[in-house]
Amino acid sequence: MSADRTRARILDIAGELFRTQGYAGTSIADIAKRLGSSKAALYYHFASKEKILDALLDDALRAHAGIAALAGDADPEAVLAALIDMVAGAGGLLAIFGDDPSVQAVLAGRAELRERDGRIAAALAGPGGRVRALAALAVAKEGTKAVMAANGGALPDGARDDLLAAALRALNPEPPR
Repeated sequence: MSADRTRARILDIAGELFRTQGYAGTSIADIAKRLGSSKAALYYHFASKEKILDALLDDALRAHAGIAALAGDADPEAVLAALIDMVAGAGGLLAIFGDDPSVQAVLAGRAELRERDGRIAAALAGPGGRVRALAALAVAKEGTKAVMAANGGALPDGARDDLLAAALRALNPEPPR
């Protein structure tokens, strides 16, 4: 079997085990056993379980970096739409793994992710302020995860537009009458 096929198979197996057993509940030994290989063979492809998680979330992590890089130059609607697409994309992995406390702990421990979210929030804050920017981020990210979780991992037709509208309302609510 080629190295690329083995790597892809490891990711498939790890993704399934992380979904069913949780990230913390899955060991390298579990993945190697399901793969039918030794831990040493698995370590040839991935230095750690966290590197496997990174590979599974690679598209989303790259998208997040891109959103943070463009946040200051893009309008809030485009930034929030990109965040919704990021969470819904990559096979919904962020929606699936995002509720796993052990995955949240791994991601929360990464300074670069916190710094990127800070840049995105600062770009969105504008005259609406930081609290509204953080609320809009929460609607875009957590709202998307919640909608997908309630719909078997899929974002139903029309949900993206509804989530975007809700995030924009959090950012710029209608003034009281």
